[in-house]
Amino acid sequence: MIAKRIKHLSTVVLSITLAQGQSIKLMPDPGFVPYATYYISSIDLVTGATDVQFFGFRLAEESGDYKAKEVWASLEFKVTMVSPMLGIEDPTTVIHMRTNPFRMEADVRISNTALSTQSTSLFDMSVPPKEIDLQARLIETIDISKFEDLLSAVVSTGKLADGQYGFQVLVRTGSSSDEGSMIVTDEMLEMILVTTPTSLNLIGPGGEPANLSENTVFSLYPIFQWDTEPCSGCESLIRIAKYDSETHSSPEEAIQDVTVFPMDQTKGWESVGLATNFQYPLSDAIDLESGQAYVWQVQKKLPTTGGNESFTSPIFAFSVADLTEATAASSAMLHPVLQQLKDIIGDSQFQAYFDADGDLSGFEPSGTYFINGLEVSVDEVFRLLRQFGDGSHSMISISVE
Repeated sequence: MIAKRIKHLSTVVLSITLAQGQSIKLMPDPGFVPYATYYISSIDLVTGATDVQFFGFRLAEESGDYKAKEVWASLEFKVTMVSPMLGIEDPTTVIHMRTNPFRMEADVRISNTALSTQSTSLFDMSVPPKEIDLQARLIETIDISKFEDLLSAVVSTGKLADGQYGFQVLVRTGSSSDEGSMIVTDEMLEMILVTTPTSLNLIGPGGEPANLSENTVFSLYPIFQWDTEPCSGCESLIRIAKYDSETHSSPEEAIQDVTVFPMDQTKGWESVGLATNFQYPLSDAIDLESGQAYVWQVQKKLPTTGGNESFTSPIFAFSVADLTEATAASSAMLHPVLQQLKDIIGDSQFQAYFDADGDLSGFEPSGTYFINGLEVSVDEVFRLLRQFGDGSHSMISISVE
């Protein structure tokens, strides 16, 4: 599943100052923790216990004064879901917990991992830390048996179904343990859209290994491109290896052999972050060779409440043209960045710069790009060129160094 933040309400400060002066606030520490996939098995729906951190906050009295008056607090945690695909059109509670009032004599760091019906205490942030009696109770949990589609999804995958999930934390403050006199003084709400990842498609260079003869590139620094759904906290990794049909029985064997990138054979894969484009580097990689075939593959890693998970693309293969014998073909096969530039400014203007007699004859991007004086990734270059192409941005000038 891919979880995407669709709305984040910053601390809803109700600015309520009680007659006694107490007002406990929620300070992110680190706040809500996003995941790409949420496993329902991560939460014990009977006790609310979990080892997975969904949130972490520091409870702090606004004035910092814990001595003038007694300071009491109560914390509440709630998860709701809306999943049209399961027929759940209205917000439905997954789990709802609340602690009994507890007295604070210093700031308290608290996480959902400390909240369950089995909780008995936690420690504040005083020096030395003082133990605080803590009891939590379940107010409501979802009855999965009432939702057949949800039950089926949970049984078959163990994951929360696709939908919109709300994570709410609020704190009540008072001058005594009387819950009826306590008032909500702070609240945090995070809305997350959970969807199932369905694709990791390679675009180029190359194609099916069986069609290797049809997939030739004319650059020693090709741009690798793929398509996948965006995902908060996700990471793409790539590996590229030489493919020799005489020594490798299959593309799968080749990709498991010595990689030209990453060059460090202990790594196996090289992270490219959130990017879906990657230009073969000028350094920290084994140089590609003219006339040689290569295979490449991308892996997507995503954080889940059960730990990191990953899935891998099919394998693409390509061959690098013999550049000493393919001058004519090389001039016809443009670097992807130059091709997009040519499409935007037109053939005549492009040829004036890049033809044999042009000032930029033989130029090929090195992989380092600047926009308005700032170094950017090739992803940003492609994005900007697309904006030029659709007319949403206009070009003022281009400089080449």
